[in-house]
Amino acid sequence: MPTIVPAILENTKEGFLDKISRVIMLSGVERIQVDFGDGIFIPNKILPITEIDNLNPAFHWEAHLMLKEPKEFLDYQICGFKTLLVHYEAFESLDNLQSALESIRSLGMKCGVVINPTTKVEVLKEFVGLADQFLIMSVNPGFQGQAFLEETFSRVKELRMLLPNAIIEVDGGVSLSNIRELSHAGADLLVVGSALLKAPNILEAYQQLQKEIES
Repeated sequence: MPTIVPAILENTKEGFLDKISRVIMLSGVERIQVDFGDGIFIPNKILPITEIDNLNPAFHWEAHLMLKEPKEFLDYQICGFKTLLVHYEAFESLDNLQSALESIRSLGMKCGVVINPTTKVEVLKEFVGLADQFLIMSVNPGFQGQAFLEETFSRVKELRMLLPNAIIEVDGGVSLSNIRELSHAGADLLVVGSALLKAPNILEAYQQLQKEIES
């Protein structure tokens, strides 16, 4: 059964700590994603890793790096991240991306490759054996609360056909209206931001999403 991954996108340390305090209270949550942005690869800047204290080791923390040509990963490892996700489109060459994946693994972390909505899923075949998971963006990266792109369903199905054993993650606009179909399409990890953190009651929202997957 697919796993719900709460996502935290924040510009301030206070906001980050507030969101964490709410997410970690959700019974059943094991994995949490934190977004990072440099204002270059995406138009907005997000709270940098240097502003984040050591994370609770009871959870599997993954960092979604919306950064141009990221090369330095040690701070993420020290902070407590277990998985780092980098964008295919953020690198000028395939060699640079492969070097980044190798650097992440050399620090004892898992790595993943992210593709934007306009990138063909077939490019991910290049990273079998190099990446531990693959993330398909279902919105344009950088902001929470965007409308889900319907073509994501077919993109997930296509990737599942190409890579039957891959760990497939979907991020962007995931909600009650699409989480079941994403599950049926073949997604393993479903990143949820606004549908949880902007809900009137985060616990009820989480439980409803979980039931929708299980039904």
